[in-house]
Amino acid sequence: MSENQPPINIIQVTDPHILASQNDKFKGINPYQSLNAVINHIKSSLWNFDMIIATGDLTNDNHEKSYENFYRLLQLDNSPVFCIPGNHDTRNKMQSTLPDSLFFCCENKIKQNWLIIGLDSSIEGSPKGYLSKHELDRLELTINTNDHEHIMIYLHHHPLDIGSKWMDEIGLKNKIEFFNIVKKYKNIRAIFCGHIHQSIEMRYNDIEIIGTPSTCRQFKPKSETFSMDSLPPGYRRIQLCQDGSIKTEVIWLENDIFN
Repeated sequence: MSENQPPINIIQVTDPHILASQNDKFKGINPYQSLNAVINHIKSSLWNFDMIIATGDLTNDNHEKSYENFYRLLQLDNSPVFCIPGNHDTRNKMQSTLPDSLFFCCENKIKQNWLIIGLDSSIEGSPKGYLSKHELDRLELTINTNDHEHIMIYLHHHPLDIGSKWMDEIGLKNKIEFFNIVKKYKNIRAIFCGHIHQSIEMRYNDIEIIGTPSTCRQFKPKSETFSMDSLPPGYRRIQLCQDGSIKTEVIWLENDIFN
């Protein structure tokens, strides 16, 4: 592969909590307007990207009209959108509602020397995360049948505790099983998640563990009980470089955007 390959540019949006009505609010904010503001910021920034990953809780009510509202906003110059369900979504409803010509649910992406894997950690009817045997087997099979130099994984639930008691109680429940697989592969570079409504950057061995703020409301870090933060909506830019390094930053919208 050419040493002059540009990085793979990815936009991560997560936890928009879109509702069936474009006028209703989630935690005091209109999630449709909030996601629309994020999308407008992405468009106006002129930051060229290759794909979007949407890491769950696309909707708050798992309603067909909510998914329709989501994809109405996410049609960005026909850019592919790779989606995974969160605890407020269901995989079947997501797959049956989002148009498969543009949206790809729980699918893998191969680009340059990177393998990008989306995992479904949702449990229907529960806020907690769990990777089923099928998903864990799929993860191993996907890695073993590809020989790409670098791997990025994304899922909804955070796979490491973040020091927030109430949130860690609804994180990924079988994280040990997950990392028993992950640690076998030295070419896994990063794991991205949503769910936590805040920005985190941690490490597990040599793997970066990165969580991204919501396009809607944020949760207060290190909180014992549920608590909202005053930070504005956000999204993440990700650059996967040919040498396996990763550059990433959170883009925050203005605090007064809805005033």
